[in-house]
Amino acid sequence: MHASTPERSRRQRLRRRVLGLGPWRVTLLLLLPSVALCEGLAFALHALLGAADTSQLMLAAAACGLALPPLLCMPLLQHLQELQSQNSALEVRATRDELTGAFNRDCFLQLAEREFSRARRYDADCALLLVDADRFRNINDRFGRSCGDALLREIVQASARQLRSPDVLARFSGEALSVLLPQTDPLGALDVAERIRETVAELQVHWKGAAVGTTVSVGVASLGAGHTALEALLGDADGALHAAKEAGRNCVRAAPIQPRRNGEAYPVISK
Repeated sequence: MHASTPERSRRQRLRRRVLGLGPWRVTLLLLLPSVALCEGLAFALHALLGAADTSQLMLAAAACGLALPPLLCMPLLQHLQELQSQNSALEVRATRDELTGAFNRDCFLQLAEREFSRARRYDADCALLLVDADRFRNINDRFGRSCGDALLREIVQASARQLRSPDVLARFSGEALSVLLPQTDPLGALDVAERIRETVAELQVHWKGAAVGTTVSVGVASLGAGHTALEALLGDADGALHAAKEAGRNCVRAAPIQPRRNGEAYPVISK
């Protein structure tokens, strides 16, 4: 018979609570009752065997106290460690793209929404890039998907080297990447986009005797007064990316720069 739904939910809640305590807290919680149990067993043995003096009782208690707790605790601790490893793997799988190791789209949107709200609240600078590999389908058709995957991993790693630790890089869709740049003004965002473009243009993956490379087109959008939602900022970055594609690819284009919420205008940028 399978456990009923309420029983399963109770077990799941108990498992989450136990995992939340961590192995060391669980060890301490188990150790105290285990020692008490061992001492009780020692007294029971003393009563049954009729030990002549208390030294034998103390020896039996010490033996039980040293031997039994590890035997009782170790299987459960091993199980807890296995569960923690499984949970860690699931967390990585839920937030990271399996192919490239970058954040996945869902995780990026969550992080970007948080930073977008913070930047709006404090009228701080923030920018978003959309980076798309040019004519990537041709690479997959000519050299195979495995080659395309290897090249995409190199593009992600090369792009990540141009970023700071607070910046967020994700595989947004297919061969498209998204980059969130907190505390970055429009000029700084263009500089990052251009560095990514130049770095990728120099990349080559050696595949079955051939040197395979590509370029990227980059769309840039900087947070302004008209961006009342993250979707608006993403829409501007996507429009800038389409402009870069139409301009011949392998270039950077920026969406029109809006004034800040306080009315202050950014410097005019000709990119």
